[in-house]
This record gives sequence, structure tokens and C-alpha cells, in this order.
Amino acid sequence: MPRNFYFMPSREIDMWMPASFPPWMRTNLTWHDAQIVARLKPGVTIDHAQQSMAALSLQVTAKNFRGPRSVIVAPLRAEIAGKTRTALILLLSASGALLLIACVNLTNLLLSRGTARGREVAVRAALGAARGRLVSQFLIESLVLAALGTLAGLAIGLPALRFLERLVPEAMGAARLTLDWRVLAFSAAAAIGSALAFGLAPALRGSHVAPQEALRDGGRGIAGARRHWFQHSLIVVETALAVVLLTCCGLLLQTFQHLRNTDVGFRSQRLLTFETPLFRYKEFPRRVAFINAELEAVRAIPGVVNAGAISRIPFTNAADATFYWLEGQPRSSIPQQVALIRNVSRGYLATVGATLHEGRFFSATDQASKLPLAIVNEPFAARHFQGQSPLGRRFKFGDTGEKGYWYTIVGVVKPIREAGVLEDMKPAVYRLHEHCDQIGSLQLGIVVQTAVEPASIIPAVRQAIWSLDKNQPLARIQTMDEIVDRQLSTPSQSTALLSAFALLALLLAALGIYGVLSYAVAQRTNEIGVRMALGATSKAIMLSFARRGLGVTLTGLAIGVVLAAIASRLISTLLYGFRPDYITTVVAVSVILVAVAALACVVPARRAARIDPMIALRQE
Repeated sequence: MPRNFYFMPSREIDMWMPASFPPWMRTNLTWHDAQIVARLKPGVTIDHAQQSMAALSLQVTAKNFRGPRSVIVAPLRAEIAGKTRTALILLLSASGALLLIACVNLTNLLLSRGTARGREVAVRAALGAARGRLVSQFLIESLVLAALGTLAGLAIGLPALRFLERLVPEAMGAARLTLDWRVLAFSAAAAIGSALAFGLAPALRGSHVAPQEALRDGGRGIAGARRHWFQHSLIVVETALAVVLLTCCGLLLQTFQHLRNTDVGFRSQRLLTFETPLFRYKEFPRRVAFINAELEAVRAIPGVVNAGAISRIPFTNAADATFYWLEGQPRSSIPQQVALIRNVSRGYLATVGATLHEGRFFSATDQASKLPLAIVNEPFAARHFQGQSPLGRRFKFGDTGEKGYWYTIVGVVKPIREAGVLEDMKPAVYRLHEHCDQIGSLQLGIVVQTAVEPASIIPAVRQAIWSLDKNQPLARIQTMDEIVDRQLSTPSQSTALLSAFALLALLLAALGIYGVLSYAVAQRTNEIGVRMALGATSKAIMLSFARRGLGVTLTGLAIGVVLAAIASRLISTLLYGFRPDYITTVVAVSVILVAVAALACVVPARRAARIDPMIALRQE
């Protein structure tokens, strides 16, 4: 296959082999780890395929001891995008909102600039310039600004691609981010659309001028409130959008902090993990002996505190489960009882820092004992032993027939999120490798607790394993923190990008308020001079401009809070069942926005208050 060929479920697959289903697997419907990819015939919908597969499954599994089985039919695109679809839509919406804020800002600035250029336009109109020519002049200036901004954006976009590639989810490993013709075409369309968006209103307003009135007003430097309502409306719009982005950012930050602090059932710090598949040791006694030899060799490495083995390292596999049967239960309960299988070494649970809720961990004497023992997690115990101690209770696991082992429960641990940080906790059973000859596993992971930086002992770990078997492969060598970070990559990166958008929106809103007030001060210099000559104080002038800026800010804030409440419901799927404190977030956003807006108002307001009446009147 080509080097860049990729298909689900993992980026790490390098080789494909024909599937082989032995006879027992074809008739034993308890084996259910199959994913099928099918191309629909022309005209067949997903709903039709679901109905057809449901009927087929009912026919095939009607006599299964668990009862009829269901089939899930989903579009491949939805399967690949998975939970990242909502995050990608949110980021696309945020980038669109940021572009809109930028356009609104430029519209406001150009409107202010157009008002300041009113005398120039009036002179040109008086000399015979047609309105169409004036509109084209303003639009050309807007297109130049948009083109320069597009070129700058593409220049910044090239290094940004390296960061954005890390946002690609695991299931979309085939995605390659490049600046191809589609991206360039979209950028060009966005540039033209932006130029029209922020340039059309100033162009129409600037060209619609009565020369005599404009020349008269331009000399006086007077601007009434009616001339500013549109600009103030634009400030309200961009302020409201900034509030929405800041609020969504705050909600995601709370959610990510919650996920980061979620109790995963073990300590991930200073844990090194790697896999050593046991396909070379299919005989059970040799397999157990090699596992114990591996652990002893790793424990002898300087800097290693402890080491343990498990069939499936946490967060790397959500499946590997089987049926069980508690002593005293009717056999009819078996089909409804499934628990995760985890085969472990004696010291594994202590190595990862699992918390013992009741009973004890495995001991050295348990390894040599012929009595099969098991430790279960709290969800397992809560399912069957509410208000009672499960210690000493027996159950059959996997092989529930006459020859199946009776496992005795000796301990209960707080749940470890085996399937992942974002997944629900499931009942799990931990058994010693020495007691897994009936249902074993050729998969093996080793977790090493270190007193030093975990990555620093990787060469020594390789050497220790190869000293036992030079042909033994080691795969997926990584720290537990890296595994946890990969689990949280989508929420963390979405939060980081949205935070950047929100901060830019806040900055643009502040610049918009500052720009409008600054032009208002420059435009109304003569008016301010007259008012001060008639007795207005500097404080009154300053408060007048500050009230104007804060007034539009508070109006935008009120509208933004309402829009943010709607947006928070739309992004609820990104909150992973967590309910962040919306009121606290809105209060914090309000305080930040008002503080930034006040700062943006202070400079122009102080400039207006410091105008010398004599100089201002002399300009008349």
C-alpha cells in the first residue's frame, strides 16, 4: 500500500492480513467484536440499511442464549469524526464569529474615517464626481485592506498548520492539512466577502453627501447623535459576539479542568508503560514464567520503584470482557452479566497506586496457591452486593460450565477508568496471571513506577527485556501522562483554540470602542471647545465620552449574555456530562469586558477633557 494509506481504527497499523474465522467463532455468538464496512447500493438509505440489518440479525441470532442481538449501522463519516464533530463545528463557528468581529471593527473605523473625510468627499462631489465613482473609491480601499489582511493571514497560516495537525483526531489519521487550491479559494472568497461586508456600508454612506451641507458641517466639526447610531450598533454587535466567545471559552475551561482533575483510579505520575506481546509463549507455564522474569529484570533497573504487568494497559482498550456467574444465581442471569477481564501480576495494583476499598491486594503466597482468587472493582460490587461485603463470595468467569474455575473475591478496589477518562466506568475483574490458564491473553503490558524521569530508563528497559529474549518485541513505549494527555487532546486543544479566539475578540472589541471614541473626539473638537468655553468642566467632558463607550458596552453585554445562554446549550455535548458554573462564568466575563472597555474609554475621554478651548475655537 502507499506510505500514506490509512484506515480505521489506528494510525499504527502497518500490515493487513485476510480475516480468518474458525468454525467455533462462526457459531458462537458470544464472540461479538466485529466491525463491518459496507458500501450501500445506489438509492439505499442508512435507515433502510438499519432495518435490513436488524431483520437479518434477528434471523441469525434468534436462538442465541442471550436472545436476539442488535446491529448498529452508522455512516462512515460520522464514525470517523466521532465526538470531534461538535468540536470542529464550534471552532468553525468561533472563527466565523471572529471574522465577523473583525469586519464590524473595520466597518466602524472606516465609517469614522469616512466621516472625517466628509469635507474631502464634498469637495470632490462639488467638482463633479459621480456617486458611483465615490463608492468605487471606498470599495477599492476596502479591497486593498482585505487583500493585505489575506496575505498576512496566509503567511501566519503556514506555521499554524503544524499546530492544527495535532487537532486531527485519531480516527481521522488520513487527514492531511495543506494550503491547496480549496483553501486558497476559500481565503479569496472570505477576503472578497469581508471587503464587501466592512466596505459597503462606509462606501454608501460616504458617497451619499450633499456638498453644501457637508462643507458647512465639516467646517464646524459638529456631529449629532443621529450620525453615530449605526456605529454604536456595530459596537454592540461585536461586544455581544465577544461575550459569547468568552463565555463558551470559560465553560470549556471549567470542563477541561474538571476532566484534568477527574479521579482515574490510579496515579499517572512517573509511570512508564510498554507492551510485550506473548505470541512467542503460547504455552501457559512458559508464559507465566516469562512474565515474572520480565518484572524481576525491570525491577532491578536503578531508578525503578516497582513494576507490574496487566493484560490491557488502562486507556488503551475499551473491550476485553466476558460473562460471569455468581454462586447461587440462576443460570438465566449469565447473559446479562458482563465484566472487563484484566489479568495482572501480584504487584500491579500497588504499582499504579490503586485504592483498596475493602479486603486486600494479591500476595506472594497467592501466586503459588491453587485456589483461584480475584479482586473486583466497586461497580462490580455495587451491582450485586449492595450493603453487603463481597469478600469470600465466589463466581465463575468466562468458562461458566462445570469445568470452569470458582474465583473467590479477596478485595474490592475503587474503579480504574480502564476504557478512558471520557468513558463510563464498568464492572471489572482482576485476576492473577497464574490463575488464567482457562481464559488467558497473549497481550501483555508492563507498567513501571520510577523515582526518576520515566523516559530516562527506556534504554535500560529495552536491554533488560532483551537480556531475557533478544527477539522479544517492545511496542508503544510511553508514559502514563502521555496516554492521559492523548485522551484529553480534543477537549484541551479545542479549549486552547477557543481561548485564543475569545482573547482576540476581546482585543478587537476594545480596539473598536477606542477607535470610535478617538474619532469622535477628533471630529467634535470644536464642539468640545465651545462647551468648555460656556462653562463645561473637564470632568463633565470626560464622563460624557466615558458614558457613551460604557453604554454601548453594557448593551452589547446584555445581548451577549442571552446569546451565550443559547450557545451554552448547543455546546453541551462538549461538556462531557459536566455542568459548569454558568453564573460564575458570566459574572467573570462581564467584569473582564467592562474593565477592558473602561480602559479603552479612558484614553479618548481624557484626551477630550484636556482640549484647550482657545485652540479648539481657533480651528473654527
